[in-house]
Order: sequence, then structure tokens, then C-alpha cells
Amino acid sequence: MNAKIALATAALAVTASCTLLGCSSDAEIPVAPSDSGTDKTSGDSYTLTDEDKLSELAVGETAVWEDYEVTVASIDRSGGQLVAHVQVKSHGRPLSLETECLLSFGMPPTSSSFADNVIEVAAGGTTEGTLSFDDQYGSERLFWNDGATEATWDLTLPSAQASLAQQGEGEPEEVAPEQTETSENKDDEADEAQKQAIAALEAEIPSLFANNTFYTYQSVDSTTATVTPQEGGGYEYVNDVSILDGSGNPATTNVRLICEPNGNCISMTIDGMLLF
Repeated sequence: MNAKIALATAALAVTASCTLLGCSSDAEIPVAPSDSGTDKTSGDSYTLTDEDKLSELAVGETAVWEDYEVTVASIDRSGGQLVAHVQVKSHGRPLSLETECLLSFGMPPTSSSFADNVIEVAAGGTTEGTLSFDDQYGSERLFWNDGATEATWDLTLPSAQASLAQQGEGEPEEVAPEQTETSENKDDEADEAQKQAIAALEAEIPSLFANNTFYTYQSVDSTTATVTPQEGGGYEYVNDVSILDGSGNPATTNVRLICEPNGNCISMTIDGMLLF
């Protein structure tokens, strides 16, 4: 079972509103990675992060672009909240970035330590602070998007600090049992998180029908749901839903949802008919 489905919960509730939230900044020209897949170094002594690496950063790692760089230095979870400690460094010009650049479940922070929820960075300077998110379903990713730059921090990966610590511990056979136990615990947590995510996702299906169809939602059986990971990190949700058709007669319709890794649902199909 895949806990990524939890990402769809908030995005479905606002029916693709996460594409409208985003954040505003002066757009930079994205730099494509070299054919060899290696990082590039600019004349200002910083290394641009390879495009493939930007999609799977660990906590503690930095996404470096031409104009600036962002680090999710650490995270804290407590009381249903996820608090991300963030650092933003300018590469030579002042920056003004909204905190909504960083998303969890496709939704912006509920609060932050930045004044007026704007990350102000002096030319060539560094600013740091915290962003807090609703974490009731256990977010596994944080997604940065300012319209010109994108990066994803995978919260299930060992943090950069933890990886360095493990490399210095010596005998690998001493680390292996601990890693195996951690993997088993993650599998159990993922199964439980997915059960909660499916329930939350299916709770939004009535509003999807109300907002996008002429049908009246009746019920759905979560045990018949099919969830399929997609190449590139997205996923597909398919299930049969009991409805009343346009004439008020009981019927069953097949629902298919396609969602991106950041939780943005980009497609809804009913009985083979594409709605969006």
C-alpha cells in the first residue's frame, strides 16, 4: 500500500486549487542539466542541482538554482503539525518569496515565522525561519514551486545529517540490522497511513460528483479500490461508486483519478468520460 494517496486529500477538497496558490517572485530562467547528468558550477562558486536530484532531495539537502537556493534544514512533527526549518540564500539580488512556495499535500503553510508570510532575502544574503503545515495525515513530501523553479523533499529518506553519521559509524554489518528494522517499521506505518488516506480521499468523492456531474453520490466501498503507482511518482485511484443517475435511478459508475506526486489531482474520469 502506498501512503502517497494521502496527498490527494487536500488537493481534491479544493478541486485543483493548488495550481492557483503557488508563490510570486521574479521569474528566473531554469537551467537544464547537462547531457552527462552531472551538476554544473557557475562563476559565483555555487553548484546547480541536477534536475533528477531536484525531485528526490532528503531533509538537510539544498536545491540550488541560478538566482537562489533553498534548504529544508530539518523538520519537527508534533500535535498534528509539521514544522519545516527552511533556509533561503540569494545569489546576488534581493528576493521576496511568499511562504506559499513550499507546499505539503498541495497546500500552503498554516503559519510561519516570516513577517507577513513573505521570505525576504537581501542581495547575497541568507534568511531562515519555520513554516508550519497541517500534518493530520502524515505528509511524506514537501514541494517547492515559485513558477520557475521546482524541487521535492522526500521526508521518508534518511536526512543528510543522518546519512553522514551512518557513514562514520564504521562496520556496515552493525548498521544493517537497524536499517532492516527501520524499513519494516516504515512499511507498517505506510499501510496504516494509506488506510487513513483512502478514507479521507473517499470522503471528498461526494463533492467531486456534486461539483462536476449531474449524478447524486450514494456510497463507495473502500475494499474495492485499486491504487496503482505511476511512472514518475504519481498514482492512479480507481473504484466503483454507487449513484443516482440523471433520472434518479440507482446505478454504479466507475471513477478514475490521476494525481501528481505533490498531491495535485490532474484528471477525473467517469465511465471513460474525461471530466478534467
